[in-house]
Amino acid sequence: SGIKLIPVSSKEKGEVDDTGIAKTITASSDTSSNMNINVYMDLNLNLEIFPSGLKHESLVWEIYEGNTLINSGNFADANQGDTIKLFKGQEIHSTTSTFKLYIWIDGLQSNPESIDNQSFKFVLSANASNIGSNNLDNTGANAPVLDNAMIPVIYDTTNSRWVKADSTNSYAKYQWYNYDAKMWANAVLVSSTNRSLYQDAQVGTPISEEDILAYYVWIPRYKYKVWNINKVIGTDSYNAKDTGIDIVFENGTASTGTISCNYDFMVTAADNVRNETCTGSNGDYYTHPAFTFGNQELTGIWVGKFEISSDEPIGPSYNNGISTIHTVRVKPNVASWRNNYISNFWKVIYDMQSSNNTYGLPTTRTNTDSHMMKNMEWGAVAYLTNSEYGRCTNNVCTEVAGSSSVKTGAAFTMGGAKTYDTAEGQLASTTGNIYGIYDMSGGEEEYVMGNISGVAGMYSCNTLNSMFDSIFFNAENEKYVDTYARCSGSNQIMSNSSRLGDATGEVVSSSEYSGGWYSDINEFVLINAPWFIRGGISGSSTDNTYGIFGFDRETGSYSTSISSRAVLLVVSSS
Repeated sequence: SGIKLIPVSSKEKGEVDDTGIAKTITASSDTSSNMNINVYMDLNLNLEIFPSGLKHESLVWEIYEGNTLINSGNFADANQGDTIKLFKGQEIHSTTSTFKLYIWIDGLQSNPESIDNQSFKFVLSANASNIGSNNLDNTGANAPVLDNAMIPVIYDTTNSRWVKADSTNSYAKYQWYNYDAKMWANAVLVSSTNRSLYQDAQVGTPISEEDILAYYVWIPRYKYKVWNINKVIGTDSYNAKDTGIDIVFENGTASTGTISCNYDFMVTAADNVRNETCTGSNGDYYTHPAFTFGNQELTGIWVGKFEISSDEPIGPSYNNGISTIHTVRVKPNVASWRNNYISNFWKVIYDMQSSNNTYGLPTTRTNTDSHMMKNMEWGAVAYLTNSEYGRCTNNVCTEVAGSSSVKTGAAFTMGGAKTYDTAEGQLASTTGNIYGIYDMSGGEEEYVMGNISGVAGMYSCNTLNSMFDSIFFNAENEKYVDTYARCSGSNQIMSNSSRLGDATGEVVSSSEYSGGWYSDINEFVLINAPWFIRGGISGSSTDNTYGIFGFDRETGSYSTSISSRAVLLVVSSS
């Protein structure tokens, strides 16, 4: 179509005249040979003739399906020969779908003389497919890797429910993730009752909450710009806390960070001596260590969306308390599983891959590994949270809201605890929306696998009251725990024993008890309290010392205020 355009202040939709262009496009799909496939269409506008005089933001376009605006734009950056994507991944039904394209000059804008009496020619082209070909996420983040038992999900805000997402991330209506938009990829494990149904179902199929056993969120592999390489209290070389940590997603398992670190247990801690030595300087990039698991490099990690609960979330003793006979759940709006030894928490999460497990996960750990969250993995989530992909926008960062409620996913507000799916409840998410991770700044404190060495000068976990068998900590299981050199003394000396990336020594602003970022507590592990606990009760009206950057210490014994979190690693479908 080609037409001469003159400036107008509005357009009459449905008409083609000298004030603009209205073009109707109809489409329908034929899925008679396979009724279980979805058909999607991309619509493009190809500029065959386009004079440079028309390059201006006042030449605008809109595309509608019925009365619903799908997309809009202008021709400010257009050139002859360009292809403008009017929409991608619009679902086409067996009944006819009608689209209408409008192009006009907005007379309410200041229009240059160059636009007068110009004409152009365009051709519309469409592509249809049931297979995604274009990832709608443009951040470069690694695509999530799903185990066969996992179902990708997105939240249907209209009907307040989770539905199956497009695993190719190619179709806008069921787009799975968009890290630029703080939309982190979510997936669920479901019961065997309807698992095969969901696996074979079309995208958009509702996932019943009763079927969901566990929610997970994908943290893609990344490197970050280091601001405090020597973990000196009060150092923040580029204001990473207030304006956001500079994060760059890495491709595949490539480590593109230039910083490398070596940890030496033999170093005797002192004010100016650190157990970890790193090459490089502040301002250089470091591939986050959480994406290395033993000798295996990872494209990302799946983190439990909520603190763990049990299969009897209203159990008799803090959700079954001191027990390993119950199975793990990762669900919202239930009381978290508390009052258990750290070793028991580790076991029940590890046993999510036991023989005949209820989740459908493989029993071998070649490609999949379920384990209790490590201290370094907590750090990876915390750093992504305090970035443009999490709680930072336009160089301004906000703290994750907390909760004094034991219910998973709840946020504390002046009006009381709000559930995770409400506008106020989502302030307790790492993204500020429903797609993030909850309970990392509230709910309960969480044991993580971070431990101080039981023997000076060497890697040797201090089991103390944890009920871990000392035999557990062997070379094979070393990958399941982050271990720190023995230390005591000032906060600076303890920070010297920290590791880059774990969100401890790097994020201490002062030597005060609550001297961490956002005034979070910073109490490093000691010989008589060798296990890290993270998160905690933040956002209550009386206590603001716990949060996503807070860290404290415990013996490893049971406590009515301590829970834990599950992590799932998947390197390929099982």
